[in-house]
Amino acid sequence: MATIYDIAKRAEVSTKTVSRVINGDSKVKLSTRELILEIMREMNFKPNQQARQLRLGNKSGIGLLLEDPDSGYQTRFQSAMLHAAMEAGCYLSVELFSHLKGDWKSHLSRYIKNSNISDIILLPTQCDFGPLRDFLRESNVNCALISPTNLDSDFVSIAMDERQAAREITEYLINMGHRKIAHISGHPDHSASLLRRQGFYEAFEMHNLPRPRDEYIVQGDFLFKTGLKVSEELLKISDLPTAIFACNDETAAATCSAAHKRGLRIPEDITIVGFDDVYLATAIWPPLTTVRQPYLEMARRAIKLLSNMREKNASDDVQLRHVLPYSIIERESSSLSPRGEI
Repeated sequence: MATIYDIAKRAEVSTKTVSRVINGDSKVKLSTRELILEIMREMNFKPNQQARQLRLGNKSGIGLLLEDPDSGYQTRFQSAMLHAAMEAGCYLSVELFSHLKGDWKSHLSRYIKNSNISDIILLPTQCDFGPLRDFLRESNVNCALISPTNLDSDFVSIAMDERQAAREITEYLINMGHRKIAHISGHPDHSASLLRRQGFYEAFEMHNLPRPRDEYIVQGDFLFKTGLKVSEELLKISDLPTAIFACNDETAAATCSAAHKRGLRIPEDITIVGFDDVYLATAIWPPLTTVRQPYLEMARRAIKLLSNMREKNASDDVQLRHVLPYSIIERESSSLSPRGEI
């Protein structure tokens, strides 16, 4: 049977690095993590959960299910969870999981049993999958839902007001003189997409301005590749917008790339803003003006609420919905309208 030392030797890394990958530490380089995971699969390596539990003593564990760990949002939230778990004196058990796979129930059962967890945090879109919530309920696992579409009477939810945030960042553009503002929306099945588009339209209504014409409203899906494709088409129209509000930072980064490709200067020729404030927002040039999600506070609140629910045995006086404040982060990707539209 393969050991952690065998994995480390074959990957030419330290056993500490392998341990970090097993424990879901986001500080491990992506390429290194993928290599170690691949070797673990090839060698049929199974972490010794009982030994791990002994090392952790009486610390409690919290599960976090990731569907796309490479996405900016999930990476940022996982990092926040690691810090919040360390502060709270508990450990975080991270698992790759997709409810689209036919055997997801058996996969999840093994994960819950092997990790010895009684609490799980569900991110979008997992938090909106009813059969998953029902399965966890039947398994006596407490849940904290992050930004769900609808409340669940058995689970707590933590979110920010995405509609208000979208309205505020759109008003920010309007107040800088922009009137020709385009919007690249998110995946049509995500509630966040609808809320952000609603907030976008509300900003125009509040300022007694007509809604942007149809060609300024483009369908995206939160992914960089799609954002690049649709923004390239958007920037081909004859009457270019002076500003673009992208549904998230990955789409905004893709839009910046498309704008650079067409020779447009940001923000001198066009302003581009995003949403979420993931690491990518400050890794590109110019860095993005965006809405900052309160990741760390959401993670801290989730851990605290799960602990309270377990202690109170989910009593009726537990507040189900918790809305946390966001902030607008102004950076170099935005400026006054270049066309003096006020």
